[in-house]
Amino acid sequence: MANQFVLRNISDHTLNVLDEEAARNQISRNALLQIIIDNFVQNLEQANATEILLEPLQDVTRQLNTLTHATTESQHAISKDLMTLNDSINRMIQYMYDDSYGR
Repeated sequence: MANQFVLRNISDHTLNVLDEEAARNQISRNALLQIIIDNFVQNLEQANATEILLEPLQDVTRQLNTLTHATTESQHAISKDLMTLNDSINRMIQYMYDDSYGR
């Protein structure tokens, strides 16, 4: 069963625009209003779905940002460790081959 409602306080200008659009599409004013209302409801539902999905997406973005930061920090630490290791190896080599080193 279809629901009915009464629309009040519509300006003459608005009614004229609705009538012209309905005539242009060869449908009744009532059919045009049904299409407009159905479209409005569908847009609202999609907007609500977007809001519902927005929070998990923001959470994933925060997690990715945290992971990126941790990876960058880890790479920096690894780079620093490798440079320290390289310096130590170079000092060992120099110590092994340079009799005057450290004396």
